[in-house]
Amino acid sequence: MCIWPSKLVETCWSFKAVQDFLIQGDLMRRATLADVDLIKNILLVSFRNDPHVTWLLEESKNKFKLTVLIDYVVHQTLRRGEIYLSDDNNAVALWDCERNERVSFHYIWRNLAFLIQIGIKSVVRIVKSEAQVHNNFGKYPRYCHLYMIGVLPEEQGKGLASALMNPMIQRMKEKSIPVFLETANLRNVDIYKKKGFKIFKTLTIGDQNLFLMSTESQNAGSIAPA
Repeated sequence: MCIWPSKLVETCWSFKAVQDFLIQGDLMRRATLADVDLIKNILLVSFRNDPHVTWLLEESKNKFKLTVLIDYVVHQTLRRGEIYLSDDNNAVALWDCERNERVSFHYIWRNLAFLIQIGIKSVVRIVKSEAQVHNNFGKYPRYCHLYMIGVLPEEQGKGLASALMNPMIQRMKEKSIPVFLETANLRNVDIYKKKGFKIFKTLTIGDQNLFLMSTESQNAGSIAPA
């Protein structure tokens, strides 16, 4: 999960080119600003007990810190990536690519507000964590990154996450573009392996192991400390 602006290369391909492919069959729809509250609700429930997110925000004294983080992530992804909702509005996937968000007043204000609300200690953790993650796939000239994916608890086990992931994975496979993701949840590792992902590195960040996974064939199994 990437949650802070990083120095990425300019766009080499566009999510616009895959939008129609993703929406075929009405299994999902592209989210807009009107869906922000819905998206945030799904992600808040999904990441409430995520070990990596919990560690990232551990130093923040803001009692609404997870809400602040999710709000930041959603607005950032709407501006530089794509968000897709399942047709029943019970699941959401945030996709990022190798492009920078244009520096603007909104960009500066959003990041400054996030810093003030979350606090410098947590922001430092976030920046360092993201840098370690992106150092492992940012070297690719073209890639696709599963930023976040969440499913409401009562709807889990119904294949909604797969329905959101499959079209993008297939499209990137056809274009020979690797898809990356990271998770600190061992249960998720097995789920992603069934989707064709393999662990290519395990980062030790704080007291958590963060498993970096990819559809690209790489040297798997290495462990890198923070």
